[in-house]
Amino acid sequence: MPLFEPFRFSASPAADDRETFASPVAEAEGETVLTHLSRCPKCKISVRTAGTPAPAVCPYCGRALDQTEERIPLAEKVDPPSQAEIDERLRRIYHRPPVLVIALLAAGAILILAWAVYGQLHTLRQWWYNALAVGLYSAVAGLFVITRFLFAAFYRAPRDAGYEPTVSVLVPCFNEGEAIRQTIERIFATGYPEEKLEVVCVNDGSKDDSLEHMVAAQTRHPRLVVVNFETNRGLCHGWGVGTFIARGEFLVCVDSDTFVFPGSLRKLMQGFADPTVGGISGHCDVENASVNLLTKMQDVRYYFSYKIMKAAESVFGTVSCLPGCFSAYRRTCVLAVLDKWINATVWGEHGNFADDRSLTNQILRDYRIVYDDEALATTIAPEKWKQYARQQARWSRSYLREIWKTGKFMWRKHPVPALSWYAMMWMPLVEPVIMLWALVGMPIQAALHPTGQISVGSLLLFYAVGVFAITGVWCLHFLASNGRRWWWAGFAFTLSYIVFFSWQIYWALLTLRGKKWGTRG
Repeated sequence: MPLFEPFRFSASPAADDRETFASPVAEAEGETVLTHLSRCPKCKISVRTAGTPAPAVCPYCGRALDQTEERIPLAEKVDPPSQAEIDERLRRIYHRPPVLVIALLAAGAILILAWAVYGQLHTLRQWWYNALAVGLYSAVAGLFVITRFLFAAFYRAPRDAGYEPTVSVLVPCFNEGEAIRQTIERIFATGYPEEKLEVVCVNDGSKDDSLEHMVAAQTRHPRLVVVNFETNRGLCHGWGVGTFIARGEFLVCVDSDTFVFPGSLRKLMQGFADPTVGGISGHCDVENASVNLLTKMQDVRYYFSYKIMKAAESVFGTVSCLPGCFSAYRRTCVLAVLDKWINATVWGEHGNFADDRSLTNQILRDYRIVYDDEALATTIAPEKWKQYARQQARWSRSYLREIWKTGKFMWRKHPVPALSWYAMMWMPLVEPVIMLWALVGMPIQAALHPTGQISVGSLLLFYAVGVFAITGVWCLHFLASNGRRWWWAGFAFTLSYIVFFSWQIYWALLTLRGKKWGTRG
């Protein structure tokens, strides 16, 4: 039985009432604010409003919600960052080096890449006789990455079309009490027209004081709707309930530890002026990048994921994953696939992972998905290795679950992204074995059979050069684009991937049917 039945909430306005929202009025008396609480005791879900329409029925069981009123003390005002602070953050994150330095870095990257390609061609005959699988994989993987850079060079952000539709920002939250209030304040301070903006914040059974911070923010912002799951349900349920409650024509998904820059909501909407676009990814950098080696590694990796991979995919309108940290959807597109998405199964068992990638690919089937690198936000990345390992396992499971599903229809898209997609279906599965054979197996074989191995040392050298040449190119690209000094952390990421994280794909495959490993709740 489906978990959701579409259009049960009475709070959604009619289609012809979407140009603006009615002005919310939060009734205040002295130092308190009147709020309306709608609760389903059976499903343990409640919705608190303070000036916007209250829902009438439960999205799970369809019963009428219990309606009560409650006065909440007016919370202390929390000011978002000043314009000077914002300018300083932008300068710190996006300060490009001098033109001469950029030119030298570009020249260095080209020389490194040229040497790697020369090495591959020079040892082609030896690869054929001594390590054909390694040579073929190296050539295909290298060509794949190089074409990402080439396609990304043709990327252009969606132009400003002056488009300002009604927007509902969905903020799911699980144990983010330290960050959620600031996240909410920054969303309301983005500069999007007040009469066209609402925020739906979902507390997903948090054990800390996240809910208290949400309610406090609501006393200051009557356009904020607070949903409370008394037990943890998972991110997709937070998005699902938020989608039904939302009144905006477009949905913007923002993680509870993501900080949106002023002007970014409006910029994110511009691509939707094209009716063939169903979803748009904003650009997200790591807020806490300077904390330690792990966060620096992720900062460099995030840059490559957005500025190269998503930019290349956006050229063809086939961005494969709209990250939950900062992305937007047409609400009608989400409603059309919501029941299927919420109730998706893996090998006959329901799972609560692959949230953002799964929703993206449901919409990608019939719409274009693009990327806007001018809609800026930052997010807090894991600072501890255990937390990071769980995140990567969750992402690996998401990847495995969705890659083959999308492969069923990707052939109908442009042949270039389709070919890339089918290459990505098998590359991560064979990559760990190839790397192990190249770096361990080949030297052992050379030691046992020295006469038959002509130049294993040179093959290993050029294989290592190829791997780190690609890493060097995007590390230097990272430095040239934003001037952040920890560009070298990209090499640490590559090493950690070779030694451990590439192997997680097999653990993810073995545990794909499970519900606990790598989930948020």
